[in-house]
Amino acid sequence: MSELSPEIVRAFGYPFDPPDHGFLFAAGRGLRFVADGADPLDDAMVALDGAAVSAGEALRRLGAKADGTEKRIAVVGYGSNASPQRLLEKYGDGPDSVIPVLRCRLHDHDVVYATHIATYGSVPAGLYASPGTVAHVSVSFLTERQLEIMHVSEGDNYHFAVLPGRLDVDGVGEVEGAAAYITTHGVYGYGGAPVALATVHADQRRFAARGQADMLEELCGHLGEGVGLHDFILRTVRDDAHRKALVLKMRERAVRHLAD
Repeated sequence: MSELSPEIVRAFGYPFDPPDHGFLFAAGRGLRFVADGADPLDDAMVALDGAAVSAGEALRRLGAKADGTEKRIAVVGYGSNASPQRLLEKYGDGPDSVIPVLRCRLHDHDVVYATHIATYGSVPAGLYASPGTVAHVSVSFLTERQLEIMHVSEGDNYHFAVLPGRLDVDGVGEVEGAAAYITTHGVYGYGGAPVALATVHADQRRFAARGQADMLEELCGHLGEGVGLHDFILRTVRDDAHRKALVLKMRERAVRHLAD
């Protein structure tokens, strides 16, 4: 079998391996939290080069800095925004790009596929109300400047809104007023129901779950006009007008949801 092109590998890779543990994003790295502290930017313990050190000490060694008094906004990351790889792509490895990312449980919601194809060929995630379901996701604590960068990166396919329901955060407890990016045009429906991301764990899940490759295979069968899956992906990546035309067709299957 021939080696897959980087474009195909990236399209299949969403949500880019978000870890199942909290981490401190600093100097372009995701440092695993190994012990809670009163302050994830100071006395919480992280793993750095094989040793457990305080977050404050890790930031000092990496030449990174964070103002512990600066206001931070809790933003639920349920797709690639919980991935150190994507945070690096969005924020770089500069000394001010310091973000605590903690694991959490979002009640009465599930993580499902959105109604668009990203410029890199993947079908990204969205949130959908699902009574009784508990999605195991992450929450990032962003400064106002970092939040502005995140807003730009999400584009017009999402809008920013405070989430209803309960959010339980590791080492913190229940957090009120957390926000998230909600899909503007609904979520993708297959057989009239949303499709959950198989890579995101959820308790009491009500929807069928699929991996990214399976989801792209479904779209290729629906919209690909007979081409093979790899050719379908490559054209969406390389032809932006074609990708946007496919997105409009995807939205014909949109399921409207919690924020509509």
